[in-house]
Amino acid sequence: MEQVEKTKDYSKFKYLDGNRPIEKHHLRKLKASIEKDNHLNLHPIIVNEGFFVIDGQHRLEVAKLLGIEIFYIKSNKINDLHLIECNVNQKSWEIENYIDFFAIKEKKQEYIQLKEMLKSSGLKPKALLTLLLGVVSNNILEFLKTGKFKFPENQEPLEVLNFYFDFTAYVKDKRLKPYSMFTNHNFTRALRWLFKTSGFESSIFFKKLDLRWFDLKPQRSAEEWYELLINIYNFKNHNKLDFNNALES
Repeated sequence: MEQVEKTKDYSKFKYLDGNRPIEKHHLRKLKASIEKDNHLNLHPIIVNEGFFVIDGQHRLEVAKLLGIEIFYIKSNKINDLHLIECNVNQKSWEIENYIDFFAIKEKKQEYIQLKEMLKSSGLKPKALLTLLLGVVSNNILEFLKTGKFKFPENQEPLEVLNFYFDFTAYVKDKRLKPYSMFTNHNFTRALRWLFKTSGFESSIFFKKLDLRWFDLKPQRSAEEWYELLINIYNFKNHNKLDFNNALES
């Protein structure tokens, strides 16, 4: 059985690429708690043989800030994938944390691409996945969390993403506010529906948008957004789109 050890030599510890970023709010709360009642001896951090922190990076940071001993267990029976399990048990990982882990640590190409898309689009993971895939099902989330996520073999996700980039460039040029209405998953779902509607042509849409851009106001649901976008497209258009022709996949 591994022994609990203690030290003030914080330099021996290393952080794993792909671990959850240090959260300042959580760090402040933990620091205040430990200043009031130092219970670090009851919650040793877990490190592997190379002294990479598998679990407890916030506790280590607090020990550094307060100049107090950190308690740790070094184990040769754990691997990098324990990083996910430990973090999930301590605090639920967000989708972005899984993407970071498999992109940075495991260097999986699909996750590297997702990470780049998140950065370039400014979207949250759920909004991005909704835009690319139509829905974020439990199966999709399970594949993503276990490192098995794959993009469809066709180019459709990239085509939809490029359409989103064209749209956001347009609304930024018009300085429409609040811009956040174009970054939630209801809007991205509706925009994908529009793109997938039979007969849709982006060139026509942007021509109509020039005439009706002021109609773009916050909506309560994906369905309301879709109806609004369809109405913009159909404005004085001879080849009108059918509102009920949206596709999920």
